[in-house]
Amino acid sequence: MMRKSWYRRLLFSYFPIFMLTVSILIFLSFLIVNEISRNETGKANRITTGFVLDSVEKSLTKVEMDVLSEAETNKSYSSFLNGQAQSGSTMLYGLVGSLRALKDNHELVHSVYIYRTKDHTVLTRSGLQDASTFGDYPYIEQALRSEDRQWSPVREWTEPGTHTSERVISMHKRLPLPFGGQGLLVINIGVYPLQQMIGQMTNPTVSYLVINDASGQTIYPAASGTKDAVKAEDGQQLTHLMSPRLGWSFESGIRAGQLFEWVSVISYVWIVVGLAVVILAVIYIIYVTRRNYRPIQLMMQRIQQLPSRPGEENNKDELWMIDHALQSLIRQTIDYEQQEHANILIRRRQLFLDLMEGTGTETVELRLNDLSPFADGGKRGVTLVYAVMVVELHDLDLPQTADGSRRLEDHGGEDQRLSLSLLGVVQELAATYGWQGWAEWMSRKRISILLRKEVDDGEGLLGVKLQEMAQTGCEWLHGHLGVQLTIGIGGQIHELAHVQDSYRSAISALRYRLTLGVRDIVTSEQVPQADDIPLYSYLPLISETIRSFRLASHDWRVQLEGLFGAMETDKLKDGDILTVMQWLQELLEREMREMKDVSGALDRYFNGPEAERWKSEVEFASSLAVMHTLMLEHMTTVYRTYVAASETKSYRAMVSEMKQYIEEHYTNPDLSLNHLSERFDVSPKYASHLFKTEFDMKFVDFLTRLRMNHAQQMLCNTTETVQHIATQVGYANSITFGRVFKRVVGVTPGDYRKLRLKPEDSLTGGAL
Repeated sequence: MMRKSWYRRLLFSYFPIFMLTVSILIFLSFLIVNEISRNETGKANRITTGFVLDSVEKSLTKVEMDVLSEAETNKSYSSFLNGQAQSGSTMLYGLVGSLRALKDNHELVHSVYIYRTKDHTVLTRSGLQDASTFGDYPYIEQALRSEDRQWSPVREWTEPGTHTSERVISMHKRLPLPFGGQGLLVINIGVYPLQQMIGQMTNPTVSYLVINDASGQTIYPAASGTKDAVKAEDGQQLTHLMSPRLGWSFESGIRAGQLFEWVSVISYVWIVVGLAVVILAVIYIIYVTRRNYRPIQLMMQRIQQLPSRPGEENNKDELWMIDHALQSLIRQTIDYEQQEHANILIRRRQLFLDLMEGTGTETVELRLNDLSPFADGGKRGVTLVYAVMVVELHDLDLPQTADGSRRLEDHGGEDQRLSLSLLGVVQELAATYGWQGWAEWMSRKRISILLRKEVDDGEGLLGVKLQEMAQTGCEWLHGHLGVQLTIGIGGQIHELAHVQDSYRSAISALRYRLTLGVRDIVTSEQVPQADDIPLYSYLPLISETIRSFRLASHDWRVQLEGLFGAMETDKLKDGDILTVMQWLQELLEREMREMKDVSGALDRYFNGPEAERWKSEVEFASSLAVMHTLMLEHMTTVYRTYVAASETKSYRAMVSEMKQYIEEHYTNPDLSLNHLSERFDVSPKYASHLFKTEFDMKFVDFLTRLRMNHAQQMLCNTTETVQHIATQVGYANSITFGRVFKRVVGVTPGDYRKLRLKPEDSLTGGAL
């Protein structure tokens, strides 16, 4: 007879879990409410304290800026410092009125006065006063010795003519602004109005706030007492902020007795209600368990009606019988699903290839509805637009399969995970922008994506959205997977039978990446409509460039630029451009190897890691301009080595190259004889000898005259600061630049600009 163990397990397994869950939920509810309340209170307290801090800083900064603006724009200040404003003069009355206006216009300002160093005179709102009898003279003496121009700690201020003192904070500025030495401008901020302003922004009945200056003196609240005493009285501290500008500390918290009072109010009525709910829940569990077991009981009765196999025990419980029956069904289902899934993947890939190649178009609709590669299957009765994107990956080196193809999806481990990540990201990104995506690997480093969308807006916007989606995908894949790629976007079509047209236009767009100067996104609309140019027409340009290079003529740079300009004008495909570059590299290597006296020194540029790195950089250049720069840099390096190796026959070519290098890099602070010797593979002593022989001057004098000539040009023709000009001509600081400039020119850079002197003849066009 079958035992009803399942029923008992269901029934008795619910009760411990139920009781434990209810108890934990009740306990956690109080903890969560308490923690949420504490966190939210802390956040609110931090925001309020931060608002008070920002308000205090902004108020003090506004006072400082207004006073400094008045001192800068009011000419009476400079007249007073120069001694032009004497006692009783109209100008002096106007200056006193300005000080009073500053006091009246700012509630926080306690007083403003000016100290004149010339005769030790202080000007306040009350008039002139000798500094020796001025009550705040100790602060003036301290300010004259101190370089600190920030707000001072709280100090006592005694109003002239009275014996009462008030607490203020002060700031002093040297006059005339910003670093003058004719006097001081002292701004005093009253602590009491500052306390009043802060008091309006806080609620002392709910929270407390303690503000201390850098010396530990309490600024707020106004009541006396130490910081610890205030905290012990008012409650627990929740926030501690520092003002970097003022050096003040802001401590705040919630007063005792205001937080979580409502949490402690728990009534016995709610306890009774909770117990009643638990009892009802127990009754309901028993009822539901019996009811849910009825289908299992009926199923077991049907299983028992089946004849038992030999060797099987009849006294097994219902769980064993269900497990035994399901195991066979699961095995059959898994085998069938695996086979079906493999068949669907193969058929989907073949359908995708047929669409891209334009074959089997008569059965496309039927196969598409059957395989459902898109999320919602085939759509009927709506207008759809299709587009193809081709993603080309860079810097991937994948092994080749037996059939000759190279696909990331065919390999395991990291490659398999990267393949799935790429396909998943592409399809999810398409869904984000309202498109349905179907992606497949086409070749070694290329993924094709068929996109579909219902036409619900203007088609003029679809191309822009496709570019935005492609740009987002490039940035995400590069940032998260470290994959460099280029995406070609084909034209938009409305029939599945024409998908191959969009695919071909996307492939064509990728072939013009270098000419268009685009690294990430290329659209079919950008493809130039130009006739194919025979590549042999570039051979004369290549030959002339290499010939000038071998003859050590500087014309090879111009000819190289002409070669790249011709390729850009003719709109060559990427493959043709790489072919031309290969011809150029091979011809350069052949010409250099024929020169036996220098071929050994140049061998490392054509064989080994450095040569491979150069070829790789040229091959994977992001644009034609970048490729031009790479070729020019490498050929220049080869050229300099070539000239250096041939110095016994043509040392003037090396000197000319050195001169040109210095004229191009004179802004480098590290430019020296050692730098040149490393660059041109000669000794520093020999480089110095070359300069002495060719230009009749030392290298240091040559470089100094070159830098001073450019500095004179910038001082005469621009308004750049002396510090900026010093950096531009290769000096790390303006002090060294000023000393050298005065030694060479005869005046300082500032005097040179003030006197509007004209620069001497250009160093490159004159002495050199």
